[in-house]
Amino acid sequence: MNHPRKGRHDRAKASAGKSKQSWTTILLMVVVGIVGVTVLFVSPDALRRKNQRSPGSTEASPQTPAPISSPGTSAVAPAAGAPMLSTNLGGLSDAEKAAYYQNAGSQLLESGRFADAIAQYRTAVALAPEDEDAHYNLALALAKGGDPAGAQKEYLEALRIYPDYPEAHNNLGNLLLSQGKLADAEGHFRAALQATPDDPSVQNNLGHVLAREGKLNEAIPAFLEALRLKPDYVEAHYNLGSAYLIQNRLEDATNEFTTILRVQPDFEPAIRGLAKARQLQSR
Repeated sequence: MNHPRKGRHDRAKASAGKSKQSWTTILLMVVVGIVGVTVLFVSPDALRRKNQRSPGSTEASPQTPAPISSPGTSAVAPAAGAPMLSTNLGGLSDAEKAAYYQNAGSQLLESGRFADAIAQYRTAVALAPEDEDAHYNLALALAKGGDPAGAQKEYLEALRIYPDYPEAHNNLGNLLLSQGKLADAEGHFRAALQATPDDPSVQNNLGHVLAREGKLNEAIPAFLEALRLKPDYVEAHYNLGSAYLIQNRLEDATNEFTTILRVQPDFEPAIRGLAKARQLQSR
């Protein structure tokens, strides 16, 4: 979830194409004593994103307002790859200026210029303090810039303004998960699902945190729902196989890992999971 955010009234149309993942998604270890298995549960696309340029945060993409144009406003390109900066914003309202600075911030964020993006988003927040998207985008930039406390504050501010903001709930859940605040993370993933129950990545996130909490009987249905919504969801197949492995459901675990390897033969976690399942079956 890392693309510029559209206005509140455009959210329903925009949400269908959004990916609700986080650029800081991590691999988290669960050590289980029942069968002596060490298992990795994976946040959405965590492994895939290691080999791709991520479009955003542990999270959704920045939310980009529509481009602003105004009579008499000229634009110059200060440097290659930098956003187009207007030399005259005097004819615009504060809301239009805020949208302009959010656009500039989103371009900077996409190019990896986190400190510059933060500055643009802070200007947008100052101009439109009740714009939830400005706070959301600032949170994304702060998270990418290595300020999780600042990011958490801005996600909470976005949620104060718009309590049903699913991307903010999801991203905040990932942030809290990375800090080991499992119960709080679970609450935000559940809140995200209230708004977007058909989002497979949020279902996978919920299963992930439930597995971390040792609630495998609740995690497995979440992974299954993620796969119902997106049958080729590799990370959900892997997480489901890992949960089965912990429960000593070795045939089910083998089926999940094998399903992955049919389409991604080099997916190392599944290779290791399948080897472990077969080792336990041979005992």
